[in-house]
Amino acid sequence: MRNLALKNLLKKGLKTENLIEVLPYLLLVGIFVFFAISYPPFARIRNITGILTVSSVFLLVAAGETFPILMGSIDLSVGAMLSSSAIVAAYFFPQGGLGMIVLAIVVGFLSGLVNGLLVVLLKLPSFIVTLAMMYVYVGIATGLTNGYNISIRNRDFAWISTGQMIEGIPNVIIWSLIVFAVFVFISRKTVVGRYILAIGSNEESVKKMGINTNKYRIIAFTFSGLLVGIASVLLSSYLGMAPARLGDKYLFNTLIAVVVGGTSIMGGSGGLLKTLIGVLLISMFDNGMSLIGSTSNVQNIAKGILLIAAISLVMLPHRRGRLLLTK
Repeated sequence: MRNLALKNLLKKGLKTENLIEVLPYLLLVGIFVFFAISYPPFARIRNITGILTVSSVFLLVAAGETFPILMGSIDLSVGAMLSSSAIVAAYFFPQGGLGMIVLAIVVGFLSGLVNGLLVVLLKLPSFIVTLAMMYVYVGIATGLTNGYNISIRNRDFAWISTGQMIEGIPNVIIWSLIVFAVFVFISRKTVVGRYILAIGSNEESVKKMGINTNKYRIIAFTFSGLLVGIASVLLSSYLGMAPARLGDKYLFNTLIAVVVGGTSIMGGSGGLLKTLIGVLLISMFDNGMSLIGSTSNVQNIAKGILLIAAISLVMLPHRRGRLLLTK
């Protein structure tokens, strides 16, 4: 049976598309093995738990970013929304609690909705709209507090992320996986998820079917804001403060995670499960590089190169298609 499968694989050949499909998984395993050999404590349970904890908020932000990218759009404001959602909520509810949780999620939801409406109504590229809104959200976050963080001293609120409903596993991991699973279901098993992917593949064909593509574009950006709003609650709970500028670092890492995970920047292929691989890959890389004493500058250079390489690989099938059309 194995020989038959091997023969079929050899007959099929290792096409570029197949390599692109498996490359994120190979990178994930390769990075783990490399750091486990270079620095054995890397592979200990305590460190793995730490990586998963750091990945939790990151995962929700990246999942939010995935929805616009699946449509061939982009949201450059996710990091700024993360900070503004947390700061606005903590400004009115400095003791945390239910009020802050609800307000942070509502602010994130409304921010994503505004992004989507502006993209659709102004008919401007999402790159331009969300870049402009990024500065708006940064202005809100820094304007309310003059750029300072807001401390939240509330043990019950801190328990949301730092407590352990399951012994040895911080709550932030559990909540993130629950929320992530809900949106994986939406993206894979509902009409909304299927239409978002279809629009990214061929928007004109979807329009000819009588489907309101603008509606689903707005939904995609709203999902982005909603997930970022939830992430802001978990981040504030974990840190014990609402960060005024900490969201800045999430944008770059998020874009890398989504693309390296295997979601096409052109839209139409990929998904949240691929983003999960990308998030684990980047989190593991950052953790390993820190453990072996690498500077943040070296890490940023390496991730920049990784992003360019990933986009180049994803673009190969599109280039091939254009070449075939011109022949």
